[in-house]
Amino acid sequence: MRSRLCVVVHLIVIVVLCGCYAPVSGQSTPASHKVVNPEDTEGILHQLAPEDVPPHALALKPAERTRAIRLLKAVKRDETGWHRQLAVYLLASLGQDYEHNRDELLRVWRKDGDDGTMELLIGLYEQGHKEFLQPLLAGYNGWNAAASEGLGGFYGNQLEKNPQDFLAALATFSPRRQLFLCTKAGEADGGGINPKTERKVLTNLKNIGGEVADRCARGVRAGNRAGEQATEEEQKEIQKEAQEKQKKK
Repeated sequence: MRSRLCVVVHLIVIVVLCGCYAPVSGQSTPASHKVVNPEDTEGILHQLAPEDVPPHALALKPAERTRAIRLLKAVKRDETGWHRQLAVYLLASLGQDYEHNRDELLRVWRKDGDDGTMELLIGLYEQGHKEFLQPLLAGYNGWNAAASEGLGGFYGNQLEKNPQDFLAALATFSPRRQLFLCTKAGEADGGGINPKTERKVLTNLKNIGGEVADRCARGVRAGNRAGEQATEEEQKEIQKEAQEKQKKK
């Protein structure tokens, strides 16, 4: 009798344990745990950002957008480095959890300040997210040559096309920083800006007027002169090297 009772007790325990671990009927696996085909995640980056180059804008149909967001979330979850940044940028471009993804890109920018992240911030700024202009001004440090050249060209472009927005963001910095940033705008990618662009920029600044605009105009002139001088010196070095090679022949 006692052995039968033990068997019954054991059976009850087994049934209870199985009931605890059995899945509830109709309960689905959380989306974050769904397995996504690696080929699909690689394919979505190739489709939306061929050769890892971030697009300036995305135009997707509703079904395409839904699929893209699902796959990009998987990329963001599983990848690191540049591919994760691309996924974050693309999700922000699609308006998916925009503020969170924007803030992640800004954290990377403030930490690393490289030219890749710079392109992502400029891309979102050109999509209409004006809050990126101030961080792009604050991020110039001269440590990354590619980023420095890219930012100089971007500043000059903004002074030509969006001078009011540029000066409004510029005014949040000290006078010394304002002059420095406008000097970099004049230098552009290191070789200065072309005469036509310089005239347009200086005309814009004159029409706007005020201390910030006047200070910026001084910086642009100085930067352009420095850029032109650097270009001339570079050309002289190139000519000198060519002459020395010719003599050796």
